[in-house]
Amino acid sequence: MDDGAFEQRERREELRRLTVRFVVAVALDLFTGVYKRAAGFDGSDPNSGTETRENEHRAFFWAAIFNKAAHFACMWVIAQILFSVEVLARRMRSLREDCDMKLLLGFICVTISLCLMAYLRWWVTC
Repeated sequence: MDDGAFEQRERREELRRLTVRFVVAVALDLFTGVYKRAAGFDGSDPNSGTETRENEHRAFFWAAIFNKAAHFACMWVIAQILFSVEVLARRMRSLREDCDMKLLLGFICVTISLCLMAYLRWWVTC
């Protein structure tokens, strides 16, 4: 009887931990989408009109690539958590560790992308 209660408590605790990671992944994914549009990575900015010198720079290309990598990492975490909610508690621990690694990768990619865009704004366009 105690084993069942312990398993249920452990399962709820793992689900709570995964929920936090899910919220972080969604927030980081939303940020990459907003940042993608604001930086003009997708070309959907109606005010851009023509290509600028900034868009021809290699740093702009790499900033866009790292933003896309961050987006993919976040989407992978979101999909992985959504499709594996019904797994056992032991599997949830390894899933949590895997999600942490991908969230860290997404955060690092967004940071690199932001640094490259800051480089373009402050040193290349001056």
